Amino acid sequence: MDKKALERIAIELDTENSLFADKSYLDNLNLVSNVIIGREDKAKELARFLMGYKKGHAVPFISVYGRSGSGKSTVVKFVCTNLDEMLLYRFVNLRKAKTVFGCANLILTELGEPNLKSAQGINLAIEKIGQAMESALKKEGRKLFVLVLDEFDVLFYDKRGKPSDFIYKLLVMEEKLREKGCLVSIIAISNNVMADYDVDDRVKSRTGSSEVFFDAYTKQDISAILRDRAARAFTEPVDPSVLDYCANLSSLVHGDARRAIDLLRVAGEIAGSKAEKLAAKHVAWQWNSCKKTGQILCCQLHLII
Repeated sequence: MDKKALERIAIELDTENSLFADKSYLDNLNLVSNVIIGREDKAKELARFLMGYKKGHAVPFISVYGRSGSGKSTVVKFVCTNLDEMLLYRFVNLRKAKTVFGCANLILTELGEPNLKSAQGINLAIEKIGQAMESALKKEGRKLFVLVLDEFDVLFYDKRGKPSDFIYKLLVMEEKLREKGCLVSIIAISNNVMADYDVDDRVKSRTGSSEVFFDAYTKQDISAILRDRAARAFTEPVDPSVLDYCANLSSLVHGDARRAIDLLRVAGEIAGSKAEKLAAKHVAWQWNSCKKTGQILCCQLHLII
């Protein structure tokens, strides 16, 4: 490949994106939605746990769980961003960590602190995390610090790193901060409820039963989500039948809104590359290609099961 060949590819990709006004609205990883659809009751449950700080009580640990694509991270980000001006939060995705100590360093990074070497020990890491939270609350003049740990189950992949002990130390850190007048809540987002993990009695007694379960989206919910995203993502209105078709296909799996959005995005790319108006046939092309390989919604067009 030479430079000219690469330039031709760039032109082709520009054509592929010709139907989009703002593709970020079809980006599942970075977009914090300003509208919650089909999850109002879950947002209320989470808000109830957090707002207790006004009466001097912070729920130490909140388990947010459910299947992938059920809106967990979206709702948590929405609530933490918009609930109360006295709330300060940091969102940490633990997916990149391979060890418990790696998780601690990811938290430190999000808190604006330098990483530690494993030889320095997990106790020092916990101490630094607590100091950073206390400093942030005082600097910002806030009342409640919420530490959101997404992909929480990653912790338990490291059997040698004693994940249960790490969680226990985080909870003890919270207690020490509370004695200083600094309120902290940890929100753990995962596919499974906290009780499913191998933690010792010290952790179980401190985490309690503050849980928010996310069931699968209905087809109606997914259609509504797609209408909201499509209205801002595309240059022209998308035929409602196309959105309903994406929602129907997604519902054949387990109501995964993330897959439905990906399905719509790739269909738009296909239509753009052919200089055609987005239609159900562009969605069907992907579906049929996936069925030929025996995989549902998983094919060469970046749809990952």
